[in-house]
Amino acid sequence: MLISCVLSYILQMASRKRKAPSTPTQARIDRSRFTFQEAWVRYTDIIVPRKLLLERNVVVYTTKFDEFLDELDRRHWREELTDFLDSNIDVAIVKEFYANLYAPEDKSPKQVRVRGHLIKFDEDTLNTFLKTPVVMEEGETLCAYSRFALLRPDPQELAAKFCIPGRFELNADGQSLKILRKNMTTLAHTWSILSISNLIPTSHTSDVTLDRAKLIYGIIMKMDMNVGYLISHQISLRA
Repeated sequence: MLISCVLSYILQMASRKRKAPSTPTQARIDRSRFTFQEAWVRYTDIIVPRKLLLERNVVVYTTKFDEFLDELDRRHWREELTDFLDSNIDVAIVKEFYANLYAPEDKSPKQVRVRGHLIKFDEDTLNTFLKTPVVMEEGETLCAYSRFALLRPDPQELAAKFCIPGRFELNADGQSLKILRKNMTTLAHTWSILSISNLIPTSHTSDVTLDRAKLIYGIIMKMDMNVGYLISHQISLRA
């Protein structure tokens, strides 16, 4: 399950930091916290027991990561996406958000009501909050990474960019890429950690799949990305 510091900050502001218990103590639905009965059942039966994936702060002490830091700054990711002044997450509120958000389909608009407040998490809202502008080339309707993500690139090309030479694996069909994190270059390994914590969270961290390899490749190749869309889409998928 995705837990976003971005999301948590928005929810905490909306709720004015009114705390709720992290485990259910009421036999009946609490109408101040849940919009419908199914949300209450989902919260108590499914969401409460789940662990949350926390974002990581980025603190670098050596100059060997100058390339990484320069790209963080170029993308406007350093201040809002990787430098969290308050690491306290209101877990109950975040879990209530997901309980109220759940729908069988990825519906628009991207919004949900939590404790009486309407919370918007569409790409424009998130990009505004994160201060991450969407850059598109002239004549294009999608940013560079969005166009690249629609393609099926050559796994050899991806591996050659961020894998130690000769150390990547193909699945049985010879197509899907799987790179062990220990076989990545230092730069790729660093970006992989950021991707699994702050962009497209996952608890599976031993290797990199084709989709995540494309993301890391896009970052290293300095492809402009719609970060608001990435996070908004992941929130919907987790719900």
